[in-house]
Amino acid sequence: MGDTVPDIVERKDFMQGKLISSKNPLDLAVNGDGFFQVRAGDQLLYTRQGQFQLAENGAVVSSQGYVLQQAGGGDLVLDNAAVTILDDGAVLDDGRPVARIGLSAPAAGATLTALGESHFAAGGTMEEVADPSIRQGMLESSNVAMGDEMVTMMAAMRQAESGARLVQVYDELMGRALTTLGGAR
Repeated sequence: MGDTVPDIVERKDFMQGKLISSKNPLDLAVNGDGFFQVRAGDQLLYTRQGQFQLAENGAVVSSQGYVLQQAGGGDLVLDNAAVTILDDGAVLDDGRPVARIGLSAPAAGATLTALGESHFAAGGTMEEVADPSIRQGMLESSNVAMGDEMVTMMAAMRQAESGARLVQVYDELMGRALTTLGGAR
């Protein structure tokens, strides 16, 4: 028996989560593919977390203070939070278009590296999603099915317990064999 332990591989699943109504006009949910682009200092990050608010300077920011970016780049700055955001990302103030929020996705060969708090850094080129779908007043919930995950975890625990019992039986058999062989002298 070897002393190797299998590697634990962390895998991110970007499948769509359930959309939940929040009634907050600056809560935005990605409906389909893509990520919001936010600016953290001089670094661009990507997230599907769409809980935004209006900062004192009018910038639309995440709970971490990262500034939501417009399609094509540039901070999204509004006069007030009473705006309408259409499914295609167009931002209307009193029915007049003032900006557009774009969604980005990794280009072929690009990767996303998890940074924590549902934010990712791009390893490669990000492309603007051609046909974005953004839902205003909604948030995307987790795409994890807790029931399925609990069943999987319980099955893994049973396998670990079986492995521990097997090692215990092997140890007992080795002890008996050594006792029997040691008494045969």
